[in-house]
Amino acid sequence: MAEQPEKARPRVALVCTNFTMQSAFGLLIIALNSARLGYETLIYFTFEGLHMIRPGQLHGLRYYPTGVDPSGAHVDDFTEKLRKDMYDKDIPYVEDMLEMAQLEGVEFLACKTSADLFDLTQEDFIEGVEIMLAGDFVKRAAGSDLHLVL
Repeated sequence: MAEQPEKARPRVALVCTNFTMQSAFGLLIIALNSARLGYETLIYFTFEGLHMIRPGQLHGLRYYPTGVDPSGAHVDDFTEKLRKDMYDKDIPYVEDMLEMAQLEGVEFLACKTSADLFDLTQEDFIEGVEIMLAGDFVKRAAGSDLHLVL
């Protein structure tokens, strides 16, 4: 009996363009679950999303509920309440989910053009991040089973 060729793992390609609690939370829930289901999972961080993968930056994540003035002082109150609710409901914080995702094999890719725009180099990112041109990401993401921009 002939040996069957190994089937390629399904793949999920995510793009993170924002630095908000809601974007980070949604992104990481999908990334963690796709990795746990056996999918090869890529996250391409671009523009403000680059802050997600910079050491010491996650403390600056804020929650901006729909309809709330983002310049208002209440944003910190909403963020604090959300973090308390996460704690009370035993839901991991974004900082923990980011580390879990990386440990579970999610690949973190940084947009080279955005990094250049903000004068960021490899040393400005957490360990394990690969800086990549958008065209190279598109080549890697082509044929993915799921594409999302968050």
